[in-house]
Amino acid sequence: MSTFFKIIRWPNVLLTILTQLVIVYGLLIPSLVVPALNWWQLLLLLSATGLLTASGNVINDIYDVAIDQINKPEKLLVTESISETSAYNLYFVLTILAVICGFVLANSLDKPILSSVFVGVAFVLYLYASSLKSMLLVGNLVISILVALVILITGVFELFPVITEASQPVFKFLMERLLEFSLMAFLINVVREWVKDCEDVNGDKAGGRNTLAIALGRTRAARFIAFFILGILILLGWFVYEYIYLNDIITYYFIFLIMGPLMFVMIKLWSAQTQKEFHILSTVLKVVLLFGILSIGIFRINYYLN
Repeated sequence: MSTFFKIIRWPNVLLTILTQLVIVYGLLIPSLVVPALNWWQLLLLLSATGLLTASGNVINDIYDVAIDQINKPEKLLVTESISETSAYNLYFVLTILAVICGFVLANSLDKPILSSVFVGVAFVLYLYASSLKSMLLVGNLVISILVALVILITGVFELFPVITEASQPVFKFLMERLLEFSLMAFLINVVREWVKDCEDVNGDKAGGRNTLAIALGRTRAARFIAFFILGILILLGWFVYEYIYLNDIITYYFIFLIMGPLMFVMIKLWSAQTQKEFHILSTVLKVVLLFGILSIGIFRINYYLN
């Protein structure tokens, strides 16, 4: 059982589910919007996205065996704790269950076309693990888009089925806010992917992958990432000034829990050299992503309207 939770990367699955719960109960409902999904439909949505996250992690581990033997042999699961055949079977079961949950959900809303979202995500996750991950920048961008898509999918399923002409302005407003959060998640995840590439450069090189750290060299890649983070900080600074600086709580939240750690990572990237140092920075970025998601729950719609 412990192998199962490890191979599906249960913290990532929980983060996916938490993201959607925070959007529903931290943003939509406090904004006096009646979401489209009742409790069992929301459970189907959480199950579909959680299962897809888990299946993506499993297929990723299957294709990463040779690379993980170099980068993190102590954490190697496929071939050590579980056979490749069993891992493939687990991947297929998780994917099929996810698609079934998505199909039932979409049809319960009389929007069967929405089930194609889950089929498409499952297909992209397989492509990512099998080929896209090895392409320079492509894999980083694709997986970051999928992370951002978790936020947008929640808004689409909760708002789109019940949209009317009268509610269209409010729903449009909420989707714009979710788009802002998804952009933040996309940018932070791109940075984390690049930092992880710096951490795993030895295994990636042996596995024939072409990452930013391999193309530029680890040191130059780290400094490029630092400049990219500076751009994110400028964007976040504008966002805080434009929308939320009048609210002390959310302003301090962004400064100390999101912008501050990003600045720490930016500074440390100029001197980081070892795999351990990049691993620490990657972990910090994961925490920043978590705080970014939780910030949706701290927000209330009146922060924008004040």
